[in-house]
Amino acid sequence: MDQKQLDEFLRKEDPIERLQKERQQNMNPIHLDYRDGNIPTIPCKTLFKQGNIFVNKSRRFSYTPAHRHNFIEFNYMYSGHCTQYINDEKIVLNQNDLILMDKDIVQRIDSIGPNDILINIGVRDVSIFNNITHNLADSESLVTKFMLNAAIVNAVHNNFILFNVGQNEMANELIKMMIVKSLSKNQDRNKSLNLLLSTLLIELANTVESQTNQIAKSADPELAILQYIDTHYSDLSLKTLAKHFGYNKNYLGNMLKKTTGQTFQSLLDQKRLARSRTLLTNTNYSIENISEMIGFKSPTSLFKLYRKYLHTTPKTFRMQHQ
Repeated sequence: MDQKQLDEFLRKEDPIERLQKERQQNMNPIHLDYRDGNIPTIPCKTLFKQGNIFVNKSRRFSYTPAHRHNFIEFNYMYSGHCTQYINDEKIVLNQNDLILMDKDIVQRIDSIGPNDILINIGVRDVSIFNNITHNLADSESLVTKFMLNAAIVNAVHNNFILFNVGQNEMANELIKMMIVKSLSKNQDRNKSLNLLLSTLLIELANTVESQTNQIAKSADPELAILQYIDTHYSDLSLKTLAKHFGYNKNYLGNMLKKTTGQTFQSLLDQKRLARSRTLLTNTNYSIENISEMIGFKSPTSLFKLYRKYLHTTPKTFRMQHQ
């Protein structure tokens, strides 16, 4: 299926869309119980009949009433725009926007028209996310890992992350490939969808950081703090970090622990470890120079860092990975 065929398929009206267009109301095809203001939970068995990932198109010409789902969901705006409310927070999705929503949020969507193509991607098995965040351990950005992890541990952003993938051609192509693959009856369908989603998450990790640089100072203070650690890790202490952001030292330490699950020292170690791994793998700098570059006074500290987290030495790591 090429791009033209995919576009024609997505814009074609199905029988329920025609009914909703005619009656100007939601037809509730899976018979959710909205009586007496109830906010129903979408049943997994309805959507995950073929595997742990489902992909479909939101039906147009109607609003979507408030509901919950006990799986992780992506909404991708293939074309047009729509207005969603996530835990009563208004979110406008424009073309090429993608929103990642955690389990158990309350979501509703205003009516969408003929040119508003919204794609839903549901993921029942969160282990795929855990595997990806584990594989991102080499990322030098604390913010990247924190933002992806946020969707799993309910840490920030009111249980959602908004991406704009308009400039990420690879991410857009991966989503379209997932749509096409979801229509396939091949035996490798589920395996392919899992691999495509894994690759998409890695692409989104790069997209997250570009957005975080713009929003960190005006949005969640935790993101601004992590961004500051990212930039100043080589000569930073908890005391100077607290002073910069106007917090009490102990309060800030507790905030970081509560938000990220790690102490300030662990975050600092994580950043130094990631940076040193990159330098050891991709440069010919001496171990002494790398130790100094990441803020250590002697190579002994770098040696202890590698022993603690990787159970090896910097020299052995370089020999194995360079």
